[in-house]
Amino acid sequence: MIIIVMVVSQLVGSIPLQISIFLKMSENPDLQPNPENHLDLSAYNIAPLTGFVLLMIPAVFGLVSILLLMKPLHERLWLSLLTGHPKFRWRNFFWGAKIWFVLLTIYSLIATLTGFQKVELQFNPLTLLTLFAFSILLLPFQTGFEEVLFRGYLMQGFSRLLKYKWLTLLLTSVIFGALHFFNPEVKEFGTLITLPQYIWFGIVFGVCTIMDEGLELAWGMHAINNIFLSLLFTQDSTALPTPALFRITAFNPLFDLISIFILTMVFIYFARRRFQWPQWNYLLSKVNHHDNGEDNIINYMEDEYSEEE
Repeated sequence: MIIIVMVVSQLVGSIPLQISIFLKMSENPDLQPNPENHLDLSAYNIAPLTGFVLLMIPAVFGLVSILLLMKPLHERLWLSLLTGHPKFRWRNFFWGAKIWFVLLTIYSLIATLTGFQKVELQFNPLTLLTLFAFSILLLPFQTGFEEVLFRGYLMQGFSRLLKYKWLTLLLTSVIFGALHFFNPEVKEFGTLITLPQYIWFGIVFGVCTIMDEGLELAWGMHAINNIFLSLLFTQDSTALPTPALFRITAFNPLFDLISIFILTMVFIYFARRRFQWPQWNYLLSKVNHHDNGEDNIINYMEDEYSEEE
């Protein structure tokens, strides 16, 4: 599965991007990639909105391929990667997106008003409207691919080897963070200040997945996070360059790291109260698999705790 999905997403899915770069360099052989940000496609004279779409295509290919391959490769319903419930809980998805949007808005206002973050306006109504449409359409696929791959497929797979929820949570979060090592933010602000943020996000998304028995909360939170940043804030060292409403000219990564930790803890607090999660020792319990047929939803979070309930 991993080999096929990586080939489909990273090789096949990147063909439109490679063709676009080839055509631009054919027109102007002097074009060179941006050494500070290899994802900055403007270095190849590719328009920002076009570049945004080209960078999203591999994730769309990846998400579709992993869901389509579940039945032939694992004899599992694709829904079993998304939730431990009979159907996808859109209520949880949109609740997670709503709450995280509010928290991000509060953070952005505080960071800007206090001077920890300085921005300049680059308002273009038509460009922003087009970006909004592309972001709403494509970023749920991009974040969905990451959530399905890490918090769905890998977390369930590792749980069969490691047996304990906290071990699968830790391992998938570290891998999730490590795969962001080559992001331009890491080069710009340093490994010690940026990788912990990626790993922490992996832990938060994983906690939401395990405690809420599905990807809905984590996916909604992850999707609105990327949509928010793509539409409102961009900077030279971002992994997702867009013609956003504001361009960040000064940024304090330590303040950002501390703020993200606080905001995610607030999010988890509200989510636990809203959805009546079990006690925290649930994360320390063993995984108890129940494979009762290929047409059953396999709830990999189910264990002795839920059986006693």
